[in-house]
Amino acid sequence: MKNWNEILGNKRVRDVLARAVSTKRLHHAYLFTGPVGVGKHTTAHALAASLNCDQRHPEEFTPNCGQCRTCRLTAERQHPDLFFVEPPNRVITIDQIRQLQKACVSAPYEANYRVVLIDECHAMKEEAANALLKTLEEPPDQMILVLITDQPHRLLDTIISRCQRVRFGALDRQEIARVLPEFIDEPVDAAVLEVAAGYGEGSLGRSVDILQSGMLAERADLVRKISQVEANAPRAWLELAEELSDETQDFEYRIDVLTVFFRDMMLTKRAEPTRVVNSDLQELVEEMAQKFSVQAILTTLDALMSARYRLAGHVNKQLLAEDLVDRLRDPDSRALDRPS
Repeated sequence: MKNWNEILGNKRVRDVLARAVSTKRLHHAYLFTGPVGVGKHTTAHALAASLNCDQRHPEEFTPNCGQCRTCRLTAERQHPDLFFVEPPNRVITIDQIRQLQKACVSAPYEANYRVVLIDECHAMKEEAANALLKTLEEPPDQMILVLITDQPHRLLDTIISRCQRVRFGALDRQEIARVLPEFIDEPVDAAVLEVAAGYGEGSLGRSVDILQSGMLAERADLVRKISQVEANAPRAWLELAEELSDETQDFEYRIDVLTVFFRDMMLTKRAEPTRVVNSDLQELVEEMAQKFSVQAILTTLDALMSARYRLAGHVNKQLLAEDLVDRLRDPDSRALDRPS
């Protein structure tokens, strides 16, 4: 668990929450929204620790000390007045909400506040959401609910209306590159850290995932394979599709790598080199940009984004990969085709 002052980015959010504590205007329920990997859960956890820290100043916000008994138990997720509700199988059930309601009937055992963190709250079943709504309408004293999601559109409007919404934004690319070494086991070249931060698009979590996936090391080979297989060589395309969807690797990250690379090619076409993410492969980006027309790049990006969207559903990866490479085949001649 991070100390409040060590949380990366979103200073405005932290200032708003700290001011609410200092002025004793804490809301009974908060809705933390924003992209994955920008610190929503970390901030909620640190807020819980700061509210109940043994060293807390009674009249103003004090960052969690990290050393007292309460902070240690909170960091270990063992404090009796801290509850975590998480979807074990992508779903939060009504039984989980009922257990929460039962536990929160009484006053806090030993802390100033009983704090409940509901992660991925959009995963609540309808009956669970309706049960939670009752708690939001009649919240117990000294209880703070923090709902966390990157998909607020999936929540009931009645739940959103009873929470104070706190919006988290993307993190700074340089900040992400600076802290990435804390999340990896082996040293990585500074240029690659910058690239990983760019792939994260403001999300520390995504940057860590793409770095740990090992896909950044495959970028050059992957792009060359896509560009060098001839349009009239079906066996080669099928072999490439099989490689892309290989279960031992992550198809999702390969699509992300190709999407960002072709986006860089478009930026190069538009003479915007400072926005290129794959800065360590600038020569290859420029070389590839010369081989593709603007329309071919747009067609390729359409195909990649369509595949990424469909991958989120329950699809056969091999068939999806075959469809993708078929759409990438000879993109100039398919410039006006829109992937379904």
